Amino acid sequence: MVRVAVCDLGSSSFHLLVCDVSAEGALLPVLRRRSTLHLGIAVGQRGLIPADRIAMAQAAARRMRQGIEESRPDRVVAMATAALRDAGNGPEVVDRISRCLGVPVAVLDGAEEARLCMLGQGASVWTPDDPWLGVDLGGGSLEVAVASGPSVLVGLSLPLGPARLSGEMVLGDPISSAERDRLFGRVFDEVKTMAVPLRGYGELARRTVVSGGTARALARLASGGTGPSARRGVNQVELPVGQVRDLADRISRLDLDGRRGLPGIPARRAALLGVGAVVLDALGAALGAERFVVSEWGLREGAMVDVLARELG
Repeated sequence: MVRVAVCDLGSSSFHLLVCDVSAEGALLPVLRRRSTLHLGIAVGQRGLIPADRIAMAQAAARRMRQGIEESRPDRVVAMATAALRDAGNGPEVVDRISRCLGVPVAVLDGAEEARLCMLGQGASVWTPDDPWLGVDLGGGSLEVAVASGPSVLVGLSLPLGPARLSGEMVLGDPISSAERDRLFGRVFDEVKTMAVPLRGYGELARRTVVSGGTARALARLASGGTGPSARRGVNQVELPVGQVRDLADRISRLDLDGRRGLPGIPARRAALLGVGAVVLDALGAALGAERFVVSEWGLREGAMVDVLARELG
C-alpha cells in the first residue's frame, strides 16, 4: 500500500486528494480538500491571473500543505493545468504556489494531461481491448484522447473549458438563445478544426467516455433522484447525446438561483453548469457521439495510478 497525495491546481478549483493505493489499483480516500478559485474565468477575461486571485491561490496552497503534513503521504504529486499553463504570468504564479506548497509544481502540457485523464478513466469504467475514445471537461480545457490499454495513441487539449469560455465570451445569466448558439458554434467549430488526428477513429466516438464535474452533474440530473439518491455514485452512467442536449437546453435557460435549486447539484458547480452543459452538447455533435459513459475518475486518480505503475516498475 502506497499513500499518495495529489495536488490538482485546476482552472476552477484547487483539489487535494490523499489516498492509500493498493497494488491492485484500489484507492482508499484518506483526505479531500477543495478551494474554488475560478482562475480560468480570470485568464479568459484578462489573459493573466490578477493579484487578488494569486493571493487566494497562495492561501489555498498553504491549506493543502497543512493537509499533506497531517496525512503524511509516501508520495506527493503537484500539477497545474490549463489556467496556470496559459496565463501570461503563469510561471510567476506557479513559483509562488510551489513555495507555499513546499513541493515543486509540474505544469502539465496538454498531451500529459490527456494521458493522466485517460489512465483514471481506464481504471474506473469498462473499456475495450481495442482503442477507445475518452474526453475530460475541466474548467479551463477539454482533453480528447484515443487510448489503448495504458497507451494514449492521440491526445489533444483544447481551450474549451466552461470557466475559460465564460471569461472570454462574457455570457449572461441565464444564457440567452443567441449566446447559446454562439457558444455551441464556437465549441463545434474548434473541435471539428482541431480534431483532425481523430478522423481515423471516427467509429470510436459512438461510445465516448467522459469525466469532469459537468458530466457528473448531468448524470445526477439524468438519474432524476432527490435527497440521498441525488448524491449516489454515477460511475458508468450512460448519457445519450439527445438527453445531454435536452439537459443543456433546460439548464442554460435557468439563472443562478434556478441552477442552485436543481437536485444533487453543489452550489459551487451551479455557476458554470449551463455553460458546461452546452459545451458537452456541442462536443457530442462535433464528434458524432451516440452516448457518453461517465467516469468518476479522471486526472487526479490517473496521477495516482501513474504513481503506482512507477512504484511497481
